Amino acid sequence: MKTVLLAMVALATPALAQTPASRSVQPVTITMTDHGFVPRNIALRRGGSYVLHIANRSDKGHNLTQKAFFAAARLSREDRGVVRDGQIVLAAGERATIRFQAPLTRRGGMFQFSSTTLGDADNAYTGAFRIQ
Repeated sequence: MKTVLLAMVALATPALAQTPASRSVQPVTITMTDHGFVPRNIALRRGGSYVLHIANRSDKGHNLTQKAFFAAARLSREDRGVVRDGQIVLAAGERATIRFQAPLTRRGGMFQFSSTTLGDADNAYTGAFRIQ
């Protein structure tokens, strides 16, 4: 009887079969420099789990802005405060870590990001998240 009950519970709750350990969390690193983002193009698997490490190695503040991407990505609860109004803002020398699941948008989709800090537009301070 216990075996039948356990089997029924397992079938009724498929989320139990997919533990966080069974998902592969991929690291992504973006560095803000005096000349732009490094790297500029970030490939992400549709629905994949990631941990974004972002560091500002510049001598001034910058931001990474992409409202649609951050609205569509599933940010971890503890990291939602790092992204405000679709952007991550870092002062000179500051770092941030954000855990997220990539948007479930179509493969081949692209989210261009930029820094909207004064003077960055002149330096082509841009990049893109590309969904594969």
